[in-house]
Amino acid sequence: MSERPLGVSVLGVLWIFIACIWFVAAILGVAVLAGLGFPGLGAIAGVILVCIAIVDLLLGIGCFRGWGIVWTVGVLMMVINIIFGLMTLFSAWIYGVLSIIVLAIILWYFFQPQVKKYFGKA
Repeated sequence: MSERPLGVSVLGVLWIFIACIWFVAAILGVAVLAGLGFPGLGAIAGVILVCIAIVDLLLGIGCFRGWGIVWTVGVLMMVINIIFGLMTLFSAWIYGVLSIIVLAIILWYFFQPQVKKYFGKA
């Protein structure tokens, strides 16, 4: 395995940070929905958010460990998020444009030779 590129470390930290936000959102969402009289809905939302948090946490850890699956899932997530960004153009134009630009840069970065080599995809 080659030396980890700096951008991969940054993405790893960001994914771990986002996972923490999802965990907090899951806890708060369950509490709020239960308080509003929707405990079943809160439990379902909590499970979904915890699953998202676990995926993001594993992606973050995988960035530091050089897991090849992180490259594959990361590219897939960027493509899916770009598609959602295109749909956002109709309602929140500026947010859609900015998200597409950022996601396209990250997607481009994933295809750089040093990044692909680090994840064993070169």
